[in-house]
This record gives sequence, structure tokens and C-alpha cells, in this order.
Amino acid sequence: MDERPILSLERAALLVVDMQNDFVHPDGGFGVSARRGGSSIDFGGLTATIPMVAELIAAARAAQRPVVYIAHVLRADYSDAAYPYWRAGPPGTKRQGNFLVDGTWGAQIIDDLAPAPGEHLVVKKGFDGFSNTGLDMLLRNLGVDTCVVCGVKTCVCVSSTVRGASERNYQIVVVGDACADNTAEWHEAELVTLSRIFADVLDTAAVTELLASVAPRTGPRTAPRTARLAAPGLAAPGLAAPRAQGAALRASAPS
Repeated sequence: MDERPILSLERAALLVVDMQNDFVHPDGGFGVSARRGGSSIDFGGLTATIPMVAELIAAARAAQRPVVYIAHVLRADYSDAAYPYWRAGPPGTKRQGNFLVDGTWGAQIIDDLAPAPGEHLVVKKGFDGFSNTGLDMLLRNLGVDTCVVCGVKTCVCVSSTVRGASERNYQIVVVGDACADNTAEWHEAELVTLSRIFADVLDTAAVTELLASVAPRTGPRTAPRTARLAAPGLAAPGLAAPRAQGAALRASAPS
């Protein structure tokens, strides 16, 4: 199978998906559910994404590439919620409480990853950051042709946003060790699927290196670093050694 095109992040944007208190803070909705027990939530896996995402944000800012936050935010009566949230009833019910409700602490981006002044926050009502939002127009206006995607959860909002980007003809990189799901098994299985069809799955070290190569310099300009991406199911030569599931899975994904 032929190799994919060479990857450069000169026209990339970092998409930070659903890094909200209700998803990744110990006192948020999923943190409380995990402490109660009886759930399948590996909350440690979700919170482990925070330092990786912080590293990516810092690298994107240093490279003067856009950082775009995507957040799942709903009205208090859930009247604007996409499937399946409308089935759970309004907040105040036993199941949902104030989960992701507009104006609440739980719906806010976690403090460790707070947007900088001037950075964009795209609010979605369902799982796909592109569906019924202004994300595509924003990226086009910013001259973006590549989406670097990180956040939670891998199988749901990350995957849905990746597929939405694919349908709109963006090149896509998923940062495997900067994403997570309720279980490591779900996360790893979804990375295999994404790497086969929709995206190149790299780790944080590889992506930050690529971003550093396109950062503005005061001295003589050198050529940006690129990566020759392997075809699905093949290892990508020349990249940093895998340090997380994403890169390892990319090397073993079936074609």
C-alpha cells in the first residue's frame, strides 16, 4: 500500500475536545460517579490526559498555531440537547443532575487548561464538534488544513469530531496519549479504528516536535520538520519511539 503524504503542521489547529470539569475534574460528574463505584469509569485514565493536553497547548501557542476549545454545554432543561441526552430528562433527575449545564462550574474548561485571551471556544450540543456549530467556518477563516485532536472521550466526542473533520476534507492527527475513555480497552480499540481510516495517530512527543519546527524564529529560517506517514497498518519511520498507546497501536493496526 502506498505511503500517505508527508505531514507538516504549518497550517494546523489544535482541537481540545471536552476537557471540562464534569469530565476530567475529581469533583465533576464523572469523578463523582467513579468514586461511588459500580461504574466502568477509569477516572485515572481520564485525568492522565491533562498534562499531555497542556503540553500540546503550550507547543501550539509557541508555534502560533490556533488552539480551539470544543465544549459540550446544554441548557438547564436539556431542550437543546442532542441524542441521547434528551432521553435522560432535565437536570435535577437522579441520572444527570447539573451535568454540563450552561453557567455551571462543571461545564467550564478545567482551570489547568483554561483558554488564553483571544482563543476560541466552540459550544456543541452533541458529540461532533463540527455538527451544527461554526467550527468549520472558523478553521477555514484561520487558514487551517490540518486538525490535531486531543481530549475526551476517545470513542465518543473525539471520534465523532474526527469523523466530522474527515467529512470536511481536513487532514487529521489524533494524539493518542492525550485522549482517553472510560476504559483503556475502549480507548485503544477506537485508536485502531481511527488510524485505519480517518487519522494519523501520533503521541504527544512526536506532535510537539512537529509543532516546534514551525514555531517562528528570530534567526535564519530553517525548513519545517515533516514526517513521512506510513500507510494504515504500517509503522511510521523516523518518528520518536512510541511512549503511549496511540503510537504503539498505530504500528500494529491492521490494514
